[in-house]
Amino acid sequence: MIVVLTNLDRGIKTAVETIGPELTGSEVTLNSVDLPLIDAKGSFSGLRVSNPQGFTAADAFKLGLISFAMDAEHLAGNTIVIDSLRIVAPEITMERVDGRSNLDQILANIADYLGAENSQGGTDAEGKKFIIRDLRITDGKVSYAILGGKGLDLALPDLHLTDIGQSGDSDGASAAEAAAEIINAIVGAAGKAVSQS
Repeated sequence: MIVVLTNLDRGIKTAVETIGPELTGSEVTLNSVDLPLIDAKGSFSGLRVSNPQGFTAADAFKLGLISFAMDAEHLAGNTIVIDSLRIVAPEITMERVDGRSNLDQILANIADYLGAENSQGGTDAEGKKFIIRDLRITDGKVSYAILGGKGLDLALPDLHLTDIGQSGDSDGASAAEAAAEIINAIVGAAGKAVSQS
């Protein structure tokens, strides 16, 4: 377990900052990873997803503190089981240019990435799989950029998702597929907040 956790600790930041831009089509950075060796719990902070080209705001997502607890029994297997994942106080910026939002563009980039990966039998499909049993996103806010560059700040509805990567006979989702499902949920909640404002 210590060997697996050590490798995860070293690899998470590199993986996020390598796969993230390929997935979203924009710069992705992660400030820090905290993965103690005494148990299978940890956190990372300062995850930023910048805006795609053509949009003026610096970031589309700032995800603040993300904490997680993994099932230690599955760490050495092909599928990593995350019992709980908590994202606290994310900040989402929604901006429209020529009738399309930055979040729509990121979702389109993700769809293109997953489509290309599936058609080519990409390496991500051969790597570790993930199951997230319980995901909660709380205390978030949406900044909706409107006329004159001024923003309207709105509350992001709390989100609760279960069993990501586990449907039918699936043995888990790739990192890209799991991230795509989470980003889709956040974008949907942000769109709902804006439409109801």
